[in-house]
Amino acid sequence: MNQSPANVTLFVKAGKDGKSLGACPQSQRVLMLAELKVAAMILPRFETIPVNVARPPDAFRRLGLRLRVPALYLGLGEDPVDVADDIVSLLESCFPGGILQQNQEDPEAELATRDFFSRFCFYVRDVSKDASHLETELRRIDCYLRNASNHNNSMFLCGPTPSFLDCEVLPKLHQVRVAAAGIKGYEIPPSLTGLWRYLHAAYSEPAFVRTCPSDAEILLHWFEHIDESPTNIRKHQHLVLNEKMPHYSFSVPVYAKPVILE
Repeated sequence: MNQSPANVTLFVKAGKDGKSLGACPQSQRVLMLAELKVAAMILPRFETIPVNVARPPDAFRRLGLRLRVPALYLGLGEDPVDVADDIVSLLESCFPGGILQQNQEDPEAELATRDFFSRFCFYVRDVSKDASHLETELRRIDCYLRNASNHNNSMFLCGPTPSFLDCEVLPKLHQVRVAAAGIKGYEIPPSLTGLWRYLHAAYSEPAFVRTCPSDAEILLHWFEHIDESPTNIRKHQHLVLNEKMPHYSFSVPVYAKPVILE
């Protein structure tokens, strides 16, 4: 199925200023996939429209969408799609290629990454009183990544380049890194070298960097999803709106291996 690339429109969550990218992992997931297809010259170009669902732009409202993002509109009389899994499937069916195929993904990678985000949600919302369950899942990912790296020198979950699973996992993992530190004071242990190597691969991937929300947007998103006081939320909203230069946590711990002289 071929579509005119000029008609491809992705509606994603807007940041607090209504123009920047908001902290929606599913929005970043579909944007990252689209950017990877652009980089592979599968999808020549597409339009990104940030949406504040409380005050949606005309282009979004005219399509009769159900006030949720992300959403994809292909034009040519097609119905818009506003379920992330369906967006991924539709992009791949209309513009196949440019990313490691799902049948090449390692089922063990999906198993290793299945539960970390729910454990993070429990932790940041105080359902879990400490980070032990979250850290168990992060160690599970780290173990998988170190084993995968030893076998095939993979930078990502399933190979040397991003897969569909990476597009889903990396936006969530980065939000875990930023929000757990900023809200709960939990830092991912530097000893999880496989996990940090994976994040470094993400931070070196232009498709991830271009689609990543700022730290302040991530923190604001999670402050609004936990039992934070309205006063603190307004304070953080003020900080986001007045931030002159958005900050992004793209650094990773660095270790020097000992040198043995013979």
